[in-house]
Amino acid sequence: MSFKSALFILLLLPQFLPAQQTDTAGTARNPFLLGARLHYGFIIPHSKEIINVSKSNPYGFEVNAQWLLHREKYTRNSGVVAKRGFVLQYINYDNPRVLGHCISLVPYIEPMIRPWRRLYGSIQMGLGLAYLTKVYDAETNPTNLFFSVPVSFPVMTNAYLHYKASPHWEVSLGFNYNHISNGGMKLPNKGMNFPTWNAGFNYYIEPATITRPLKNNNWKQQPRHFAYLLAVGTLKTATATDAFPENKIRWQLGAMALAGRRVGRLSGLAVGTEWIFDGYAQEILRRQNAEKSPWKGAVLAGHDLLINRVRFSIHLGAYVFNPSGDVDPVYQRYGIFYRFGKHLMVGSTLKAHRHVADVFDMRVGWTGVFN
Repeated sequence: MSFKSALFILLLLPQFLPAQQTDTAGTARNPFLLGARLHYGFIIPHSKEIINVSKSNPYGFEVNAQWLLHREKYTRNSGVVAKRGFVLQYINYDNPRVLGHCISLVPYIEPMIRPWRRLYGSIQMGLGLAYLTKVYDAETNPTNLFFSVPVSFPVMTNAYLHYKASPHWEVSLGFNYNHISNGGMKLPNKGMNFPTWNAGFNYYIEPATITRPLKNNNWKQQPRHFAYLLAVGTLKTATATDAFPENKIRWQLGAMALAGRRVGRLSGLAVGTEWIFDGYAQEILRRQNAEKSPWKGAVLAGHDLLINRVRFSIHLGAYVFNPSGDVDPVYQRYGIFYRFGKHLMVGSTLKAHRHVADVFDMRVGWTGVFN
């Protein structure tokens, strides 16, 4: 798909959007928005092995569906107006023979900065799934060390500036920081970091008047401490070699326990531990005829961003037990979680050793708050 085709689609989309009645104070449902943006960016050559294939400029477009969470039931605890939605994105990596293109679907949360003004900002964060048309192949595509499987995981952190042109329309400029990899489930997996600039619009199907949330200190009277206990599971592939000609898919299973304290309207600090049985490490040790334990134990500490039922976490981990010694002694873990009801928490995390993603996993378990 060409850049001109994408532009044509974005210009044509508004013709199919129905006009709606202005939202009233009694409307129970959350106002719905449709949006579209064009993207243009570059690839960061974060490893010397990928410098030569990083000299391109990804471009593409996105369409997104959003719900505005502006009512008092959403803002009374956080004091933040936010959007929640899904983005469907097409990116051409400007290197069809080696990198191809990508289609991704990403759910996100988007806290807004002073949205009661005509000119306002927002920060968007999300994690989803992507399909890649070109991946590594030792014979036919040996220089694409970014991706090794067609299905991977995009992570995005984006910043936008919006201008409300009318009750229905707003235009926006933004900067996206995009990361995409398979989380180390199969090697090679350098992962791609490609920032993009973007421009586009949002269309309010049902316009809504956003008022400044009442800020109070009620959160200080609520339980300040929290904890969660999660089961951990994922798969990682030990790649075939000359001596071991078959790929081996192995489980990584374990548990995580953390406790923390809310220190602000949206912020919490947490410490804890996690213990993982690493089947991938077990397979590598078997190939090396090394009799070492594949278990990994670590302590963690970091920050949790608390937005209603959504939680974003950034924790620094340090191994206290890792006889295999196959990775750096410290790592980062980035997580996104959603709470169902009062105690069920479901989410996913990415573990990375410096700039290299190690593995994505799924996590599910119990969470609670207490004084």
